[in-house]
Amino acid sequence: MTNMALSRYKWLLALFSLLATQIGNAAGVEEDGAIWFNVHMQGDLPAEHLHWSMDTNPRWRDEGGHLDQLYLRPSVFYKVNPKTSLWLGHDNIVRHSAGKSPSHEYRLWQQFQYQFDPVSEVTFTNRTRIEQRHREGYHGLGYRLRQMVKASTPLSSEHHLSLVASDELFINLNQTEWSGERGFDQNRLFVGLNWKFNQSSSIEAGYLNQFIHTQAVNRDNHVLATTLGISF
Repeated sequence: MTNMALSRYKWLLALFSLLATQIGNAAGVEEDGAIWFNVHMQGDLPAEHLHWSMDTNPRWRDEGGHLDQLYLRPSVFYKVNPKTSLWLGHDNIVRHSAGKSPSHEYRLWQQFQYQFDPVSEVTFTNRTRIEQRHREGYHGLGYRLRQMVKASTPLSSEHHLSLVASDELFINLNQTEWSGERGFDQNRLFVGLNWKFNQSSSIEAGYLNQFIHTQAVNRDNHVLATTLGISF
């Protein structure tokens, strides 16, 4: 076995060990199964290096039996260079809580994204996002940091199929009457596969573990997450 192949297998072993640890740490909390489906579209704007993006993301709870949330996420981003981009976006989130009327949350956010050079055929991407959150019917603006690292490695010589893993940490930077305590908010760990149909479309699907810290009972959601990506 070559050193490069050995390095890739070590990375896979570390990945699944992290997944097992994440699930083990969530023992004893309230659990649920969920389905998340996202359509991510992006294209060019008339200005040089400026692009648009749009996510439509319905999410179902109770083992996928009830609509939980609907995310609409338009944004624009500027490519500083092929590896670095700066983003500005807005989220409109409709929540369908059990036994309650639908409610809205609005988020303005800024994001820095950077893709590192591959190491042993593993490509790492950093995404740092700051959110300003407002929930309908409540006072106070919640500030939250989201830090994600994503890794991918090809599983085929043509690079159509890739193994993908990511971990995203959510930190509340302040406390409001609705946004939870300052500090750790939640963590999302994802492992899945990405299939690239062509240069403008792909699909990514896998398991996402969402661990949420609350003042009452912590939650551990086991999510089947799928993203369809389309570029224009």
